[in-house]
Amino acid sequence: MSVSSLPSGPSPLDLPRLDSALPTATADSPDSSDAPSNRSFFVTWILSLTLGFLGADRFYTGRFTTGALKLVTLGGLGLWWIVDLVIVMAGGLRRGRRRLRGYDEWKEVAWIATGFLLIIGYSLQLDELISALVTQLL
Repeated sequence: MSVSSLPSGPSPLDLPRLDSALPTATADSPDSSDAPSNRSFFVTWILSLTLGFLGADRFYTGRFTTGALKLVTLGGLGLWWIVDLVIVMAGGLRRGRRRLRGYDEWKEVAWIATGFLLIIGYSLQLDELISALVTQLL
């Protein structure tokens, strides 16, 4: 039997690669972690600061399960609320795998304003006022 009489078929080098059919994330694709999300960092930060104990920041970014848990537990009795606020300001809260739109422009404002509000709240002794209101309600 000669080499020329062997059946000819596609060689393994001619077969398409499986990984070429898979989508790849590029800077232009919507699934890229470098592309910003359609959710605003500023809105997420304001929601986390004001209504974070109700899970509004989680609901806004599409995390409905943890948003509901945060709502039921009143922000983990305040602890989850504070942790989430720091995560949002540090840029760790994302929508899917994409960072929030406007983070680079608003991150300094968020840190300064939050620190300023904490200093004002502490100097006005709001913690004592809130604890007095809670004890009267219970």
